[in-house]
Amino acid sequence: MKIVNVFFLILFVSTLTYSQKIVTLDEAVAIALKESYGIKSAGYSLISSEKILEAAKLGLRTSVDVEFDLPRYSRSLASQFNTSTGTEQFYEIGYTTVESRLMFAQPIVYTNGTFSLVGSMWRRDQFSAQQNIPIDYYSNISLRLQQPLFTFNTLGANLTRAEVNMQKAKRNYTRAEKEMIYNVTASFFQLYQTKKNVEIVKEEVNQVQTSYNTAQNKFKAGLIAEVEALQLEIDLAESKNKLLNAERSFNESKDNFKLLIGLDLKEQFDVTAELEYKPMTINLDEAVNYSLTNRTELLNSEADIELNLLAVDEVDSRGNISAMLTANFGINKNDNAFREVFRNYSEDRSVVLTLKVPVMDWGKNSREVESAEANLNMTKLNLQNQRQQIEREIIATVNKIESAKARVEVLSRNVELAKKSYEISLSRFEAGTITSFDLSQMQLRLTNAKTSSLNALIDYKIALADLSKKTLHDYGN
Repeated sequence: MKIVNVFFLILFVSTLTYSQKIVTLDEAVAIALKESYGIKSAGYSLISSEKILEAAKLGLRTSVDVEFDLPRYSRSLASQFNTSTGTEQFYEIGYTTVESRLMFAQPIVYTNGTFSLVGSMWRRDQFSAQQNIPIDYYSNISLRLQQPLFTFNTLGANLTRAEVNMQKAKRNYTRAEKEMIYNVTASFFQLYQTKKNVEIVKEEVNQVQTSYNTAQNKFKAGLIAEVEALQLEIDLAESKNKLLNAERSFNESKDNFKLLIGLDLKEQFDVTAELEYKPMTINLDEAVNYSLTNRTELLNSEADIELNLLAVDEVDSRGNISAMLTANFGINKNDNAFREVFRNYSEDRSVVLTLKVPVMDWGKNSREVESAEANLNMTKLNLQNQRQQIEREIIATVNKIESAKARVEVLSRNVELAKKSYEISLSRFEAGTITSFDLSQMQLRLTNAKTSSLNALIDYKIALADLSKKTLHDYGN
């Protein structure tokens, strides 16, 4: 029975082991670009801007509206002249109207005007205490033009704003993708770093365990003092404690990584990566040029300058002479017989040119213009400052890459030397020519050399990813 239980336990553990998903960097990035909170949020922001632009464009097409008054009722007292008494008297009058209106409106984006076709028809039932009034009908159809003159084109400006904001949203989404790729890359390598650290500490525990076993045998044989055996026992306990901390750190990093890329916290996975060192020569001037050409912040600041120029023109136009041309041409008819309102129409024509001349506003408009110009100058200054900040960032990042490269090349050699020194020291300890303390020091140096070399390589990989994010140029490949 015990054998069967052991068999099923082994089978269960094996199933868990083989069902665990192995995730590479490319797979993690692909998951994050689909499932992460950050990328979904940026996607919704992009969709919002897309819909605003679509709405702005659709708003320039012909709109059709139908209105109904079902009914429009009024009842009140009105003063009228009574011819029989020669005095003004109040009478109760009112009406009930049922009306429909059909309106076609076509904005003219190039002139900021509106051309519309309006048709209406109603049936009116009037009543008065003074006399009987028969039911009458009315029909009307007219062409209308409203055309602002000498003023700012709000239709064209609104379309331009929507297009500029759409381009900004696209760039922001691209930036969010690059930020996410960098964050996943950095977190992935940091997670892989904690995993490799667990392996390094496990190897340290195995090495200390071997030394401890050797010391115990030598102590029992009377070849070394008890204090040396006790020292290795202490080292073994410290190594095991270090391993527990390393495993805890690895598990915490895995949970944080799951949240970042959008995986369920219950999902089990492991990471694998190729940490091959490939030295890369970075041209500083080229990297700075990539960044100044491609960075989202700079392109969006240039777009903000364009929007602020529109704002200055719009505010300035409010203080200028403007005019409104309103023209109407239509036909209408009113009659007590319904069929007659479609015959022998009367013409309805009108043209109005309204001229508006600002005389005094106590400097209100000029202050608003100065405020808009200050916002424009602030945006230009921000663009200039961003260029300097970005250039400084690129220089610092390239220097970080060069420093990491130098560390990798030096520390990788240190690992080889420390490993060889440890093997020699272990042989000397077994031969009894050095103490357990000397062996512990060499073992500690080997662990530190491995950890430092790993950290340098991880720093180099992350610095390359950071440069790719800041230049929007793929240095990783």
